This record gives sequence, C-alpha cells and structure tokens, in this order.
Amino acid sequence: MNKVRLLSLFIGLAFGFSCTEPNNIGLEIQPPSDVIIINSTDFNSFMSITESEDSVKSDEPLSLLLGEITDPIFSYNQGSFLTQILLSENNISLGSNPQVDSVILSFTYSGYYGDLVNFTNLEVIQLPEDIYQDSVYYSNSFSLTPGSANWVDSYTLSNDSTNPFFRIRLTNDFGQQILNLGEASLQDNETFLQEFKGIGVSASALNTILYLNANGSDSYLKLYYHNDDSENDTLSIDFEFGGDAACLNLFNTKEDINIISDSTRTYIQSMAGYKSKISIMDKDSLQALLTGKAINKVLIHFNVENGSQDQYAAHEKLFLVRLDQEGTTLFLRDFITEGEAHFGGFLADEKYEFNITRYFHEFINDDSYTNDLYLLPAGGAVNANRTILDKNISLVIHYSEL
Repeated sequence: MNKVRLLSLFIGLAFGFSCTEPNNIGLEIQPPSDVIIINSTDFNSFMSITESEDSVKSDEPLSLLLGEITDPIFSYNQGSFLTQILLSENNISLGSNPQVDSVILSFTYSGYYGDLVNFTNLEVIQLPEDIYQDSVYYSNSFSLTPGSANWVDSYTLSNDSTNPFFRIRLTNDFGQQILNLGEASLQDNETFLQEFKGIGVSASALNTILYLNANGSDSYLKLYYHNDDSENDTLSIDFEFGGDAACLNLFNTKEDINIISDSTRTYIQSMAGYKSKISIMDKDSLQALLTGKAINKVLIHFNVENGSQDQYAAHEKLFLVRLDQEGTTLFLRDFITEGEAHFGGFLADEKYEFNITRYFHEFINDDSYTNDLYLLPAGGAVNANRTILDKNISLVIHYSEL
C-alpha cells in the first residue's frame, strides 16, 4: 500500500507557502509559437489506468461518515465509524439506586453526499476492544459486526440548514449499563474507558452519506436518570466526542472489475475507492523536443467527462503526487515549494489543472525520477465524492529558445 511520506506536512504546506509564480515572468508577452501542447494522442504520451485503493488513513477525521450509496457506475459505497465517548467532568456522583429515564446521542452534520433522506436502518453497538487516539488506523482496521446488540430506539434527521442535526434515542438498557458501572468507574476518563471502550455506528440508506461533526454544538451523548434521592427531579450525565476522543471512519472494500478494466475513462473515488495512475511515456522524445529550449512553465490538464456530474458531484480538488523508485508516493516539489494556490488541482470549468514546472524539469533532467504519477482524491477519508475523467490528458509547455 503506497503512503504519502510527506502527508503530515499538508496543513503547513497548504497555508504556509508563497503563492507566487516565479516562472510566469514574461509569459504574458510570449508568442503563441513558443508553446508546445502535447495531448494524450501524441506519440502515446500518456498512459492512465484506474487502481483500487485498499484502504486510507482514517483516524481522527474532520468528519465522521455515515450511510450508504449505490451508485449506478461506482456501485456500493458505505461509511460507518467508531468513537470513544468521554466524560465531560470527573467524579460523577450517581446517588442511591440510579435509574435511566432516557439517553440521547446527537451529532451536528456539516453536509452530505447523495440525498438528504432518512436512513432505512441504524445500528449503534458497544465496542468490544479499545481504540487509542495516539494510534494510526486505516479504513479497514476494524469491521462492525451486523446483528450485534443494537442500542437504537429511534432517530431523527433534521433538514434545517440553520440547525442541522442527527439525533438518536438509545435504549434505556444502553444507559443503565453505564450507570451500573458505579461511581468508581466514573471518576475520570482513563477509568471509564477501561470499562466502556466506545461505540460503533452504522446505517443502511438508499442514497445518503452524512458528514457528521464530532466537535459541533449539537454533538453529544446525554444520559438522563433519577435516583431515590432526587424525588421527581431528573439528573443527567454529559458525554462528549471530538477533542481527546479517539475516532475513525470505516469504509467497505471496492474492486469493481468493470471500473478497473475500462480503458476509455479514468475513475477516482474517495472512501478507499479508486485512484488513477498517470504515466508520462516516451521521455526520449520529450527530451529531443525540448533540446535548445528553456522551460518556463508546464501545466497538465485532466478533463471531467461530460454528464458525469448529473447525479453525483466530482471532487472539488484532486492531489497529484509522484511515485519514486521505492514505490513511495511523494508530493511534487511545485506543491512543496510554491504552495497549493500555485500548484492547483481545483475543479474549474470541468477540468483540473496542475502547475508541474519544477517536477517536469526534474523529470526531464534526472534519470532517477520515474514516469509515474498518481491522481488522488483530496479529503479521501472525509468526503464521499467520485470523479470520472476522460482520457484526453494534455501537457502545455511554455518555453523560450536558448
């Protein structure tokens, strides 16, 4: 499984580097004759294939993904998640004979993919094993077992854009087992997590994947109860997600032979779906073509297939990375040095454009560079988008005669 070695630098790179374009000086007066446009039909310049992604790093995600979509092209896509629930305060006093009145599990949702409709089924189970915030997990690290004890009583999905929430009423038995742990287990989170490791949430749906925000204002678990001392007063214990709570997304395996073998289009899908391997062919011809020329700017374009967004939106952004001789994927120097705005990769006018000037210069002049690139979904662990590209890849080379 390829891993992006510099992935941990992403946030700093995305916001911290200069967005200047030093190679653009003079391009506005450069004659059109000093531009080479190489299309995918030119001397077999490019080869692109679709590959299945076996898993993606999915721990501590910005969004928890929940639901299912059965796409007519990409087929079945499913998201579920695991999370710890943490005490919001220490040393909980339960009083005499505490009994549950109700338990509410709630999440703010920040968006969705597909349609905003209610789930056809929902399951909340108790985790049988520990998860840790300082551990690295992938989207196939665990599996939720259907048919395990399901603690869902009912649920509601709001469609209010000003107050989007997904609220689940859990059975009283769920809450009672927490109360039955006793005050000794509710001293602090370290003690509590030894007894109650967390929950797993999965859902069946016709065409909905929700993006849940564990840190949202409506994200919490609240246990209401009474005891022999409270008479008619209702007491509560508040639990929270986000922050120090470990969590991860889980995705189903995808390996559709029709997608992988399709030679007419290229497919990219989040949630451990598909990626595209782009190989720049005929390096010798490129070197001969550029002999006696100074390369000023190089752009590579990928076109979204017409009509492919009628039902499902393409990615707002893609990543372009390179493959080294050891099989490790690395960010291109154009992204590392110049920053995200310079490098590109955003969807505009039905295409993705990348500025690969520095990479192309290195590729042409350094024999240790392989000819393989990968197109990957941005936010592949926190969105459900998919993109279909046609095979018309173009390379636009701006140069000056030496």
